[in-house]
Amino acid sequence: MILLTKTRKITSIEAQAKNKERVNVYLDGEFYKGVSLETVLKHRLKAGAELTEEELTRVFSDEERTRALEKAAGYVAKSFKTKRQVKDYLVKKGFSEELAWECVDKLKEYGYIDDQEYSKRFIETTAKTQGLKMMEYKLMQKGVRKEDIFAGAEKAEASFSENAAILAEKYMKNKEPVKENYAKLYRYLIGKGFSYEEADFAVKSVKGEN
Repeated sequence: MILLTKTRKITSIEAQAKNKERVNVYLDGEFYKGVSLETVLKHRLKAGAELTEEELTRVFSDEERTRALEKAAGYVAKSFKTKRQVKDYLVKKGFSEELAWECVDKLKEYGYIDDQEYSKRFIETTAKTQGLKMMEYKLMQKGVRKEDIFAGAEKAEASFSENAAILAEKYMKNKEPVKENYAKLYRYLIGKGFSYEEADFAVKSVKGEN
């Protein structure tokens, strides 16, 4: 017994009105999907061609992958992003998690995503107002792993003790140099994410003990 493979016929390919780089593909007289011209050329799609379900899946999976990668590339082009931020963005755009992570890996391979570099930049731009513990918490909220945060911190040009001392001076401005205010200053710096050692250094600095 010979089993016939079911095929579907491309009846027309029409340019989209709002995007000349994309076309609408019609199968058996009905709209099927919109695809890029690149996909049409790559797979040599044309009116009259007949495709099996397997071929359709391959063609349009490839199109979906290309579209997701283009979306991801456009997203990271606006500003540096973490791996999880890109994944979450693609999922919100309707792509599967599997495809989203595939795009993340591809962008990482191309050098467009680097969580260590993201951590370094984040730390350098916020180190004047926050300690590493606070920044670590915020970076982990963005999906960055601890090892990438610490690696970024080692590369960052930032002195947390000095920054804590500068914040301490600003905090104590117009305040009485009394024990109660120094205690409040210490708690303030700890709340900003500075370590006990950094907070202690800053308090001693404004007291003139360093």
